Amino acid sequence: MAQTATGRQRVHEFLTGRGWRLDADAADPDAGWEYPGSFGGARCNPVADATPVPLQAYFSFGDDGAEIFCVVPAGNLHGSGCAEHDTAEQVVPVDGFASLLDDLESRAAAHDLRALIECRYFGPC
Repeated sequence: MAQTATGRQRVHEFLTGRGWRLDADAADPDAGWEYPGSFGGARCNPVADATPVPLQAYFSFGDDGAEIFCVVPAGNLHGSGCAEHDTAEQVVPVDGFASLLDDLESRAAAHDLRALIECRYFGPC
């Protein structure tokens, strides 16, 4: 479902109202958002394709060209580590994703960066 500017603004206000912030590399909501409470608020220096990723959300386009809303759980990059720490992208409806965020935000906050890195490099949990 294509989003209007008003619809995108509502999503932006909803997410920032929950403590999310714009993607670190952008000042535009079209780029997406990340949840700073990921990893209990701990920060690490990102290394491309190596460090765990925080909980993220963004608009994208599906195979049919239609606009979709995506959420990427906090954890290790897709395919590395165990299923519990996987970051498989989830396409979610814009209306009614609050309960999903309740679960993903609490899981993201509980993740320990060191445990995620050990899972990725020393074998799945």
